[in-house]
Amino acid sequence: MPPPNQVTRPRSLMSCIVVAVCLSALTGVTGAGQLPGNRWDLLAVSYPPDRDVRVSLGGADKTLTASGTCTVKAKERAASFEIEIKNLPSTGTAGWTGRQYVLWAIDNEKRAVNLGLVPQRGKSVKWSVEVPFRAFGLLVTAERDAKATAPGPDVAMESLLPTNPNLVVPVYRVEVALAAPQS
Repeated sequence: MPPPNQVTRPRSLMSCIVVAVCLSALTGVTGAGQLPGNRWDLLAVSYPPDRDVRVSLGGADKTLTASGTCTVKAKERAASFEIEIKNLPSTGTAGWTGRQYVLWAIDNEKRAVNLGLVPQRGKSVKWSVEVPFRAFGLLVTAERDAKATAPGPDVAMESLLPTNPNLVVPVYRVEVALAAPQS
């Protein structure tokens, strides 16, 4: 029994807090997002082969209500995933009239691959995609040109960390140079 006036907390909660603080301090990985100078800080996860890993997606400034999940299955040098996005407002509603959403995979060496248009079918969409790398992060941007060769500055969503707290995988902080704003 603890002495009087001493507050006790469950050991598991304290352990989680200590581990989270230590990891943040050691790795500097506390979050990603917009950087000055038309750049974006993205977290690229190195997915283990032959294992399903689930990752969350979050909305950016103009699309905070958007959310998503992505289940990644990596192979030796590539990966496939199923992605579901919910509550992503239309590009017009978000202030990007005349644009469409494009999904990007960006690896830890800053190579960006345009994975195509995000289907716009109501409040929730789900589809499957293949990527040529095993370590990557995802961005959804609003683009005038669906065949853009680099992600533009209008970021609508980004991938976050894996949802399994017991999974230990390499995570890379990737500073992505975004294309110049389109008028």
